[in-house]
Amino acid sequence: MTIDYSLIGSRICQRRKELKVTQKKLSERINVSRNHISGIETGDKRPSLETLLIICKELGISLDYLVSGTIYTNIDAEIIEKIKFCSIENKQRISKIIDVFYEENKLVK
Repeated sequence: MTIDYSLIGSRICQRRKELKVTQKKLSERINVSRNHISGIETGDKRPSLETLLIICKELGISLDYLVSGTIYTNIDAEIIEKIKFCSIENKQRISKIIDVFYEENKLVK
């Protein structure tokens, strides 16, 4: 299996933009230069495993997603399958509960 660093960089860039985080801000949070982040996102730089793990933590994504594009982990798929069997009312309740955790997570970052 070959690792496509351009694809990894593209996924990092996409997630960073979803979170409205600049390259400068991300670089400050993970203690690397902005140029290094830029190089990673363009695929010109090959980050260490440690750097990738730190980026994953900071952006709230999994290493599996960066490398393979798999969005859901086993637990995510399990939760989704359970929700499918809930009533619409319960799905709305679940959504409100998730919103609480989502907002809390945004405040921490």
